[in-house]
Amino acid sequence: MPAEFRRSRTSRLSLAAILVGISAGATAQTAAPPPPAPAPAAGVDVKLPQYDVTARQERLFNSIDRKVYDVGRDIQGQTGTAADVLRRIPSVDVDIDGNVSLRGNGNVQILIDGRPTALMRKANQADVISQYPADAIDHIEVITNPSAKYEPDGTAGIIDIVLKKKNEPGYSGSVRVTMGNNKRFGVGLNGNYNLRIFDFSGGITLRQDDRVRTATDRRSYVDPVSGLPASTQSAVAEHFRPVFQLGQFEIDYKPQKSDKLSEAIDSDYRYFTRYGTEADQTTIGSAQTVYNRLRYDPEYERDVESKMKYDHQFGRNDHTLSLEFSWQHDTESEDNHYTDLYASPVSPTTSDHIRVQSNEPVTEALVEYSNALPDNSKVEAGFDRTDDKLTQDHAGESTDPLTGLWVNNTSLTNEFILQQVIAALYGTYERAFGNFGALVGVRLEDAEIKTDQVTAALAAKQRYYRLYPSLHLAYDVSATGQIQLSYSHRVQRPEADDFNPYPEYQDPYNLRAGNPNLKPAEVHSIEGGYQYKNGDTTYLGTLFYRYAYNMFTTVSRYINSTTLLTTEENIGKSNSGGLELAADVSPWKPLSLNASGDVYYNQINASNLGYGTYRSTMAWTAKMSADYAWSKATLWQFNLNYTAKRLTPQGYRLPTFVANLGVKHDLKSNLSFVVAVSDLFNSQKEETKLDTPVLHDDYTRRRNSRYFYLGLVYSFGSAEKKKKPEILQFEN
Repeated sequence: MPAEFRRSRTSRLSLAAILVGISAGATAQTAAPPPPAPAPAAGVDVKLPQYDVTARQERLFNSIDRKVYDVGRDIQGQTGTAADVLRRIPSVDVDIDGNVSLRGNGNVQILIDGRPTALMRKANQADVISQYPADAIDHIEVITNPSAKYEPDGTAGIIDIVLKKKNEPGYSGSVRVTMGNNKRFGVGLNGNYNLRIFDFSGGITLRQDDRVRTATDRRSYVDPVSGLPASTQSAVAEHFRPVFQLGQFEIDYKPQKSDKLSEAIDSDYRYFTRYGTEADQTTIGSAQTVYNRLRYDPEYERDVESKMKYDHQFGRNDHTLSLEFSWQHDTESEDNHYTDLYASPVSPTTSDHIRVQSNEPVTEALVEYSNALPDNSKVEAGFDRTDDKLTQDHAGESTDPLTGLWVNNTSLTNEFILQQVIAALYGTYERAFGNFGALVGVRLEDAEIKTDQVTAALAAKQRYYRLYPSLHLAYDVSATGQIQLSYSHRVQRPEADDFNPYPEYQDPYNLRAGNPNLKPAEVHSIEGGYQYKNGDTTYLGTLFYRYAYNMFTTVSRYINSTTLLTTEENIGKSNSGGLELAADVSPWKPLSLNASGDVYYNQINASNLGYGTYRSTMAWTAKMSADYAWSKATLWQFNLNYTAKRLTPQGYRLPTFVANLGVKHDLKSNLSFVVAVSDLFNSQKEETKLDTPVLHDDYTRRRNSRYFYLGLVYSFGSAEKKKKPEILQFEN
């Protein structure tokens, strides 16, 4: 579906900016220093000079470390979820559960409006991405090599979801209603009322989805007890209807031009009841076990965030000081009820009841300073401290097979506490030299992580200091072409579940446990690219290389005749590199075509896990879209995504393919009708194979990903219209 690279002068862009954005199309010209201010007369106040930015500097100071995709014309973006929009962004992939990867790497940090939030914690990120309403999104920024300005979390880079917000004087807003098959629906209202001194904005969204999940798992192995050949076949079916409620409110107070105080409150609530059935059959030699498991699980999650910010300008808008304090609280609850039916050999029915409660308060204090200097340069510095404490309580009880009475199950009951404090200092310096721009930065972090498995009396502590440097270079070879080069050092910190060593009982055949000895994974990333823009034609090419060490991955092993334990381990190192290409052309006025793809090589050294010294493979992804303007009022869109076979430490993941279709018709200037079909050919599935000396496993998952939506979007308001910034259309 279409998206657009566009130039943005938001604070997040300007804070990291030097490189020409994808929007570079302006005529080349060399920046001239500002003229010297005349000497003031006695008794006359001296005003600080405004350092004008020429077109060339504007290009170099705009988006050195990112690509910006405007999703305003994306039809799926008006009816679907954030996952639907992200699937159409070059280099980004989203699996059937909502897990996001960037250039094949799943360790991506997702921000909202340039900041980390409890909403996008890694533990619940996939669920949020699959439910977050796409019509709340203004544009998406993909930052594969972030500057030292940003937290280094996310070895693949950063995806920043920037929400819609209008600040023009007056009032404006929109109402959105969508209806889909299988009782899917969405309702949204957002508005803005700007009184110049006060600016009020907010929105509410209610969305219901329908999820059907099926999975098959076929394992063959050698029984570790008897030495006989063994196999297990499992089939799982789940159904649930998640409901997503989102509320956002912000007030800005600007008593004078140089000062602004703002308060933003965001709240979201997600709930559903999961119904599941699992059928298992295990064969060891000639003996066979047949078993069924029923699941009933009401779940909910609530996130609340408050952010207070003060901005001060020292006489001009490019010399600023910002103070920010935020508080977040995430609460999750699962109430799992299982019933176990044993068909062969016949045994009494048993039941399990497992309650999981999670509470996570997070506070962050941030100070940022920025100053543009007279010599076409800019300095930035900041201090950031984040305090995070997560408490997880697991309480389990089971029925006694003989009496049928409920008894406490100690193997299902435990408490785990994770405390993490990260303090960071950073500084960046950027400068333009005619056609050349450079941004250099460094971030110093002090990270302390404490884990306490209260039930098992296992405590651990990690503390480490790291320097995270970054470098970005850009050179305009012509008015239509630019060369880019960048480097960054990134980190992947384990999640709470990755640390908790207490086994989590999933079913009689599967256990999951964390590893308190996991080290943070680190990666050194370098990439260089060239971009060409001339009229309606755009070509982009990027070469990238990643060297990673202490990467951790999921490892599965049999611990008895039937039970598979899944945990996390550090792997020695990995090397990956590849080529990213994209092209946007318009053969004739009504039609716009775009194609993008990645080809990359991945090599893993997993010798410390007992496998071959190196495992390697080539992989690639491809995306294509067509945007056809049937008339001034009607737009057709079609796109497809293909992901080739991918390597995992213990096996590989098979290819995936999905296509989407949408039509938008403007009934009036402020009223639009939308029809969208997701997964047109019902082809989306995920199949993973494990192939080790002791275990062969074929695991396939599917969901009801083909769905239909009808929608109406009505816009209203009398806000003063401002001239839009120059944009470069780039459809994915």
